Order: sequence, then C-alpha cells, then structure tokens
Amino acid sequence: MKKSRKTLFLFSISYLFVVSIFAQPFSLDETFQSTYVFRYFNYFDEVGNIGSLYEMDDGSLRIGGAFQDPYDNTFIGNNIKLFSSGLFDPNYGFGTAGDGVAINYFYPYIYISGWSGMVRSDYQTAAIDTVFTYYSVSSNWSVHSPHIYRLDNGDLLVGGSLFYQLWTPEERRTSIARIFENGIYDTSFHHDADNAVMHFEKYDEARLMIFGLFHTYDNIPMRAVARIYNNGSLDTTFHSIVVGMNGLVSKIFVQEDGKIILGGNFFIAGTTERIGMVRLMPNGDLDTTFNNFNNAQSPNGLLPNYPNDENQYSIYAMVKTSNDKLLIGGDFTNYQGHERHNIVLADLNGYIDTTVFTGSGIDTSLGLPASWAQTRVACIIHAQNDKYYVAGQFSGFNGQMVEPIIRLNPHNYVGIEEQTEEQGLMIYPNPACNKINIKSFKNIEELEIYNLQGQLMQTVGNSIQQQSIDVSQFLPGTYFLRAIGKQEVWVKKFVVVR
Repeated sequence: MKKSRKTLFLFSISYLFVVSIFAQPFSLDETFQSTYVFRYFNYFDEVGNIGSLYEMDDGSLRIGGAFQDPYDNTFIGNNIKLFSSGLFDPNYGFGTAGDGVAINYFYPYIYISGWSGMVRSDYQTAAIDTVFTYYSVSSNWSVHSPHIYRLDNGDLLVGGSLFYQLWTPEERRTSIARIFENGIYDTSFHHDADNAVMHFEKYDEARLMIFGLFHTYDNIPMRAVARIYNNGSLDTTFHSIVVGMNGLVSKIFVQEDGKIILGGNFFIAGTTERIGMVRLMPNGDLDTTFNNFNNAQSPNGLLPNYPNDENQYSIYAMVKTSNDKLLIGGDFTNYQGHERHNIVLADLNGYIDTTVFTGSGIDTSLGLPASWAQTRVACIIHAQNDKYYVAGQFSGFNGQMVEPIIRLNPHNYVGIEEQTEEQGLMIYPNPACNKINIKSFKNIEELEIYNLQGQLMQTVGNSIQQQSIDVSQFLPGTYFLRAIGKQEVWVKKFVVVR
C-alpha cells in the first residue's frame, strides 16, 4: 500500500502548479492591517503613540498608549483590543483621560496606569475589577515604559515619579512601592529611590533590574540603573556605570548568561560621548566584546525630530529573534555607519546585519503634516508563527502608509500560492520553523509528509480535521504534505526555515 501511495504522490507532484512569492526578510505581513485609526487625542492630523503591546494566547492584541480613533463614534482610546488580523474589537476597552496610559498584562488582568492613577481590568472584557483598590500613581514616562512587576505571591512592585496614598490620613510619596494583590499599600516596604523608577526587568528568580531617573537607591549612589532583590533591597554586587544626566535608559535586555544590554540615550562613566546601547557584565562592568560605541545614532548627531537638540536619538525596544539575533527599535537614522530608520537587525554582539531594512524603514513621510515629525519604534514583541509586531509612533514602512503597528515576516518567503484540482486543506504558518498547523475542510483520514526526493518523512492518521505537526527536526527545505481522504487525495507544499 505504501509503495502505491508513493507512486500516486510522485504522479500528483507533476500536476501541482506552485508559485513561490519571495520578499526581503522582515517584510511587511500584509495579512495584518489595523482597522483602528491611531490618532493623537484631539490633534487628529497627528499619529497616535503606542507604548504597550501584548499578544494573548488566541493571537489577539492588547494595546496601550496615547491615541483615539476619530472615525470611531465610541472614541475608545488608550487601551484597545485588535484581533490577529488587525480587526478592531469595539466591545473591548474604554476611553481614559490624560496623556495616555501604560498597560501591563499579568493573567488574568490588565493593569492600566497613567497620570490619573492605576486600575485593574479583566483581560477578556476590560471590565474594571472593583476588588482592586484604586491606586494613584503619576509617571511622566507612562506611555512608553510599563512600570509594574508582579511577584510570585501576587504582590506588585510599582514604579513611578510620585505616588499618593489617598485612603489613609498620611499621604505617602515615593518612587517605588509594593502593594498587595488587592491593591492595598504595603506599609512595611521601606525602600526608595530619589527619583522616578520607570521600569522593572526580571534578572533571575531572586532579582530584578530597574531603571529610571534616580541617582540614589536607599541613599546609596546608583545612577539610572540598579539591581534589586524581589523584597526591594539593593543588590550591592552590581554597580552602575551609566551617567543619566540629560539622558535616559529606556530598555533593559537580560541575556541568558547574565549580561545586560542597556538601550536608550545616555553617557557612561569616563566618557563624553552620548550613546544608544551598551552591554554590561553581570557586575555592571562594561563588556568590551560588544559594539558599545558604534551603534544607534544620527548623521552628525542630528535628528529632524529634535531640531534644537543634536543628541536626541534613543533605543526603546530589543527582542531576541528565533535565529539568535537582536531586533532593535527606537528613534535613530543611522546604525554603525549604515542608514537605518528606527529599526535594525544586529547580531548578539551588536553588529549590524546589512541584508535587512535597507529601504526607508519606519518613517513618517506619509500621512502626516510637515509640522509633525515625531518617529519612534517603542515596542517589539515576538509573536506567534515566528512573526514580530512593531509598534510606536509612525505612519510609513518602506514607503507604504501604515498605522503605527505592523507585523513583520522574518523569512525570505512570505507565502506560497498553489493550485490543485481541489483545495482540501490549509497549512500555516508557511514557511514554518518548529511546527505546522493543518486544518482540513474535507474528511481526511491520513496525512503523509515527503521530502523532495520522495522519501516518506512522517505519517499522521485517525480522521484528521485539525492537527499540529512538529517539524523542528526537519532540515531546512521544501516538503510536500499529502492528505488522503476516502475518495480524494490532495497535495500541498510547505517550506521549513531556520
């Protein structure tokens, strides 16, 4: 039976018409297009600002920032939901006052914080959780940098520039606080910084990295970056070499080996050159194997976004890709001497991959008035199907007008068009890295996977309607999936990439 099936399979290949569509790596995924129009509050000729982005298990997105949709009569803004296609869900979210919000997702809640305070809502319905005590927090960086961290016991560490303890006679002001799961302030927490704590990043099971505008932590000199234990006490084995005067650390990326990449716009001790990214050893010393002084910048140090300040370029986002590189986003026009607009791909030592983002990149040349030149990539997340969401404040990608959230496909192939005698099943993602998903529209009893040499690689049976197949052990290349029904046979092509 297997021999005859193989003969039928090879025969069917000769009658399969396949057109492979090629594109540059990290090309725009046209299957995602936001139906929400991001505009900046009442200034509807200005693009909105996305600062927080999370992908749920079902592929939908939760998005926070400073924006409203002028074409949506409900004026839901600052905290919205998009489906994986980009379709706006008008039944989720609500309008918020002030200059935008930051959202933090800790299952099953979304924590929403901004100028007016912090509330907790259900991640599915956006309904406000009335059990959680309203907590007032002000942060002048709230749109761009979430500042909440949930500990294993459910308590929260919250950072900002100023807190008010409104439900007790004594007003409490601090830059870092611990609150219980129900929102009540923990009066036993006595750690503090002298200025705003803007963000928390997990270092290991016992410690966190923090960064912000502070110069001391618990009265110990510690500029802009520190490492603390989960209980809030300072880890004195780490020392900060960052000089944050007139600059800011905006992103921390902790490597598996304990080294720490800092992104932003700052000086480091002993230098006079403002830089966008450095890597530190676990104790805080500068890692000289990294491309520390030749990364994000602008020609002659000048950005059109800030015509009166020659030093304003920054890195806001860093994500490790599936092929062990760094996808970096921010506010820059040049990286390592190569023209790159707000997004770049580099290796793990910070050296540019010159093969990608060679076009106009992330820009605001489309759909915005000349008076509005603000451009930034504020967040990047590694999405399902090995794709990447890029969001921030922009209106164009490689000359194409877009909303300030796009999805990128990192592979050379963006898709495969096939024509068979009858379409009986769907394969996605295609290309694939680790697994393929099979969805059938007909009654399929068995699936077979063959390589280009006609060798049978894998068989899956038992009345298949939907199935995930592990292809992580397959060599990169082209494969054929043969679906066998009671009276019909279909063949589909898919590609494995690394």
